[in-house]
Amino acid sequence: MEQNVAAEQNIFVVDHKLKKTSQQADVERLAKTHWLSDYARDIFLTMREQELRRRPMFFLSPQLSERQRMLQLLKLVTRAHKLSRCALHLAVYYMDRFVDHYKIRPDKLFLVAITCLHIAAQIENTDAFIPHYSEMNRMVKNAYTAFEYRAVERKILCFLNFELVRPTTASFVELFACSFLTRSDFKNYTEMLDECERNHYIQPYQRYISFEEMLSMLAQLLLRMADYTLHISRFANDLPSLLAAACIAAVRQVSGVRCWSQYLVGLTSYTEAQVEPYMNILTDYHYYQIIQPDYDGPSIQTNQNLASPDSGFEESFTENTNVVVSDEVVTVETYNIITVQLQDPPPHSTTLLPKEQTNLKRPRFEDDAENLHPLKHAKVESDPKD
Repeated sequence: MEQNVAAEQNIFVVDHKLKKTSQQADVERLAKTHWLSDYARDIFLTMREQELRRRPMFFLSPQLSERQRMLQLLKLVTRAHKLSRCALHLAVYYMDRFVDHYKIRPDKLFLVAITCLHIAAQIENTDAFIPHYSEMNRMVKNAYTAFEYRAVERKILCFLNFELVRPTTASFVELFACSFLTRSDFKNYTEMLDECERNHYIQPYQRYISFEEMLSMLAQLLLRMADYTLHISRFANDLPSLLAAACIAAVRQVSGVRCWSQYLVGLTSYTEAQVEPYMNILTDYHYYQIIQPDYDGPSIQTNQNLASPDSGFEESFTENTNVVVSDEVVTVETYNIITVQLQDPPPHSTTLLPKEQTNLKRPRFEDDAENLHPLKHAKVESDPKD
């Protein structure tokens, strides 16, 4: 009986979630992967098969310049609601492909970003803390309606053909995080520091008391390296497993550990020659972050006031970042959210007159009885009212 009560408490205790810091959540998530050790290879091979089915990105969107603002919003919402890193990466995958396929109204970009994150959270988050649309909508001052969120969610799901489970760089990084460093690496690293102190009277890298401390510190840096890949758009079509291997090499390189070994070839299935070009880009980006903070880095990494919504998150969101949030609540029709499909245009599409091009709001379909084949828009039938 006592065992059953303990089991139920272990399953249903949810009050401690808000007390955990982001770093504690990362450590706990990595620690929970230990039970996967017996199946790690099978999981890795399955993920390698799934990553080959990821949709390509063609960089056709005219709104690529808005990607950084959308990514910044995703990171802020992820941090505020303590969602997993994998959910953030998967949301960026959804968002990039969807925006690449459609031209979206500028005032609806945040709507698409939040919807992608909500879908990704339902796939990647393994606990009960998946925020509602109404909670996430507060981050943009309740700019969108519940109907708009439901409509865009249906549009995204249909666009992805309900193929939602796709591995990301964060997925592979979390799989490797507990095994990318060995005790032999720690021994060689310590001997290298001792030799530098003996011969040159300097300590070029940080000294760690134990292997566990070194693994913990480098695992945190590995997770940050994985986040760097979200900002490097040229990585959009590269395999996540290759990017994860490059993150491992970059962490070892900047930390003074031998960047690659035969053990890592067996772990990741990539050679040093395959990883090196990506490693060089990541190490350069890492050093750039140290010298010149990223556009949206401080609000995520260093601003401790953004730890939770109770710490004044909404105020910090509007005052300390460059994201512009409109005070006006937009209540336009849902089928105006996405105006032009960029790929595979319908054969009967017609060229709009200049006057029509400047008008963002199209006529209602029901007012145009003669047009039986309208362009592909995000038109969603209204849900029946109770």
